Amino acid sequence: MQFCTASDDDLMHRFQRDLDYAAFEQLFRRQHGHLLGFLWKLLRDRTAADDASQQAWLKVIEVAHAGNYMARPGSPFRAWLFTVARNLAIDQYHRKFAVARTVPLAEEWELDAGVEDPAESVGREQIARHLNAAILQLPREQREVIELWAAETEPAAIAALVRAPRETVFSRKKYAIAKLRMALLALGERGVQS
Repeated sequence: MQFCTASDDDLMHRFQRDLDYAAFEQLFRRQHGHLLGFLWKLLRDRTAADDASQQAWLKVIEVAHAGNYMARPGSPFRAWLFTVARNLAIDQYHRKFAVARTVPLAEEWELDAGVEDPAESVGREQIARHLNAAILQLPREQREVIELWAAETEPAAIAALVRAPRETVFSRKKYAIAKLRMALLALGERGVQS
C-alpha cells in the first residue's frame, strides 16, 4: 500500500494490524500539526498543548496495540484523534491552565494586517482585549465551538469533537456570537477608550 495515497484510517489499521511503524509515522506526519493547532486553541498554552499531544499519540499507540481502533462511517481518523486529545486535555490540563492563558484569541483573528494610524492600532488592541475577555466569559461549551469555528473546523468535525448534535453546535455558535456582539456593542456605547 502506498502511504501517500492511503487514507488515515488505512494507515491506522495497518499500524494496528501489522504494527507497521512506518504507517504510524506517516499518520503522525499528516496529523501532528493539525492536532497541535487544535490543542493550542483549546488550551491556550503551548506547553500544555505539547503535553496533551504527546498523551494523545501515546493513546493512539495504546489503542492500536489493544486492537481497539475501528473506523466509523462519516467520522474520519482526525475527528477520532481530536476527540481523544480533547478528552485528555479536559481531564488533565484544561482546569489547570484555564487561568494561565496568555495569547488572546482575538489577536489570532488578525483584525487587519495593513498599515494603519497609531490611534486605530490602539483602538483595535482595545477591541481585541475586550473581545478576548468576552470569549473567556462564554460558557465552556460555547467557547469550544467558537474556537473550533475560528480554526476553520468543519461543523461535522466540531459536532464529533464536542460530542453534540450538529444542530446543538450551530445553536452554541449562534448564542456565542450574539453574546460577543453584545459585548462589542457595549464597548462601542462606552467608547473604546474606557
